[in-house]
Amino acid sequence: MNKLVKTQKEIAIEYGVCRSTFRKWLKPIENKLKLSRRPLLSWQVEMIYEFLDKPEQEVLAEAS
Repeated sequence: MNKLVKTQKEIAIEYGVCRSTFRKWLKPIENKLKLSRRPLLSWQVEMIYEFLDKPEQEVLAEAS
């Protein structure tokens, strides 16, 4: 596993939504994620990608 560290805002942008919408999407796994104000650790990012499926490549390209 690579050392992937991202903020919630960065991942929300990858999905093409605002951070508040992204947080609503994460409600079902919120306790497992142990969310805080700190950047997400690699295991948290992977858990989000597994739960929501990885964002489409077009959205990722637009976000860059």
